[in-house]
Amino acid sequence: MERVKSIVYRNLTNADFFNINKPPGMELRGGGQAYIDFPTVSVTPTQWHNFFSGVYGVDVQKEKQGPSWTFPIYSLKVDNSSSPPSQNIKIYQRRAQSVCITSQKLLSSRSNRVRAWHPEAGFPYPIDNTNTEQCPDGLMVYLAATDSGKVWAGWYLNDGTTGLPIKGIVSEAIAKMFTYPSNIEGYSGIINFHDNENVYINPDDIDYPLQTYGNETYISNVFNPANEEAEFIETLFSNDGSTRNSFTKEYLTKVRIRNKSIVADLKSLYDNTCQITGKQFAFQKKNGVDYTEVHHLIPLGEGGSDEIKNLIVVNPLIHKMFHYADVKPIDLKNIKVDSNGYGYLEIYISDKPYKITWHPRHLAAI
Repeated sequence: MERVKSIVYRNLTNADFFNINKPPGMELRGGGQAYIDFPTVSVTPTQWHNFFSGVYGVDVQKEKQGPSWTFPIYSLKVDNSSSPPSQNIKIYQRRAQSVCITSQKLLSSRSNRVRAWHPEAGFPYPIDNTNTEQCPDGLMVYLAATDSGKVWAGWYLNDGTTGLPIKGIVSEAIAKMFTYPSNIEGYSGIINFHDNENVYINPDDIDYPLQTYGNETYISNVFNPANEEAEFIETLFSNDGSTRNSFTKEYLTKVRIRNKSIVADLKSLYDNTCQITGKQFAFQKKNGVDYTEVHHLIPLGEGGSDEIKNLIVVNPLIHKMFHYADVKPIDLKNIKVDSNGYGYLEIYISDKPYKITWHPRHLAAI
């Protein structure tokens, strides 16, 4: 048993789960996310610095946007208390809004997925890794710093089948961490324990329940040009000379698909029409229905919600612009309402003006 000093956690979003499991080639122009973000509004760089205080073997560096920490990590359910470090990972401040754990995309030549979060350790793997809505409700990853100077990685699925990984006197804060509603995506935070709070993890307890779901073919040593922009650039100047070794692995998991009724209802309200550009960039799916997507005005990972007031219907081009272009801050208090009850708000993307239009029924929820 090892006494826990601090624990950092994050409930994964559908976007997180998709990006770290998707097959090569999903973003042919690069930009494929290979990390797991922890918003700085939940865990500040100073709190990260305190988390690593006393950790054995940590290397602290100053990066362009902020600090980075490279350190040996141990994996619950994989390592035991007498094991040497199973791997080194890097955490760094990627941007002002987030600190990230790098290289977590599984099917990539540069993958350094934390071993505790690997399918071989029972971590959920999507039935269809091309589907963007496969994250099990209540899937959480966490890092625990202990008195022994180690950092242990683990995961928890808040569905009633996963045993609580924390032993001893469970404080109100940690009870909330593991009992938070399973449908809350992107929820994250840090808990620091006092000397009189006897909270432990048991690295030597490797007996955990798993459920067989089926077979999945994994590809090892795959050079994935969609992994990071640097990899994409590299492919411009050299051929892919990596070796592809295929092997079949039985994965053990249980996956539940998120309820999409709100999204479907909202798209129906707008007749699958973009709230910003209308039918200008529309194309039809095979079933004859225009393809649209739903965008979170405030991202889930930055404190946004899945409530209808935080959602708008957009075409895929506008959706990508929201995520990758320069979008000026959006203040819903500036919505103007016409005599028919429709709402209008001017926004700027890459310094170009656009206008969001709200249906009266949608506007009533804001």
